[in-house]
Amino acid sequence: MGVNDLTHNGRFGVLAIDHRDSLRSVMSPDNPDAVTSEDIVALKRHLIVGLASYATGVMLEPEYSIPQLVDETLSAGVGFTAALEAQGYMADPEAAPVGLLDGWSVQAAADCGAAAAKLLVLYRPDRPHAAAQTQATAQILAECRRVGIALLVEPLFYGLDDPAARPQIVLDTVERFAAISPDVLKLPFPVDPAYDPERARWKAACAEITARCDIPWTLLSGGGTFESYQFQLDVAMDSGCAGFTVGRALWGKAALAPPPKRPSVISNLIAPRLQTLRNMIT
Repeated sequence: MGVNDLTHNGRFGVLAIDHRDSLRSVMSPDNPDAVTSEDIVALKRHLIVGLASYATGVMLEPEYSIPQLVDETLSAGVGFTAALEAQGYMADPEAAPVGLLDGWSVQAAADCGAAAAKLLVLYRPDRPHAAAQTQATAQILAECRRVGIALLVEPLFYGLDDPAARPQIVLDTVERFAAISPDVLKLPFPVDPAYDPERARWKAACAEITARCDIPWTLLSGGGTFESYQFQLDVAMDSGCAGFTVGRALWGKAALAPPPKRPSVISNLIAPRLQTLRNMIT
């Protein structure tokens, strides 16, 4: 398998459900500690069963979905990516370079049948810690090359107080990571839509990503609304983006639904929305 197993006609339509302990707050904002590991696995099973057939691939992780849900994913006929990074990276983004989850490895990701590995890298190109992050990413990429598995890199900014700085931060990040040539970049929208609603500037920023990036890039969704993400994806696809990797903006309402009602929420609301996104990349 390889990264092409996550695409249809070279376009990515990936269902991102590689969230881990952060899901507790999504599923139960008032009492996240009440959410059990079994609850997280059950949510992901519902999402895969109800949505995987609409996606070109699924993004999983080695705590709540690998190996628990690999068979469900494969039976849907889609490839999957396996997340590599350890948890806890948001607590102190500059405490240490990105590392692998304890007990997990690039070889293990390949052995589980993943089409690709995924590495989330918290990154600010304007801070000294950036050098350690790019070096650590390059080392993990070299290991992926040795093992023979594709790597999708997700460089994600943090601590950005000035929304006007976002386009340059994203563009500089793209340039740094494109230089080490992973197989795919998973990127945030380069403009804060709440700060700058002008679609012409959105399009210019997305086109600049494509100009600086000679590898495919996909648009992540973050925690915004589905409607906002749909607008962003429309502009990105018109500017050279290779597709989407969509998470909570798509399925967040399913995570909040009581388990007995979740399948109907997925079939009546979430699946049509995912189909809408698929139509936008074909």
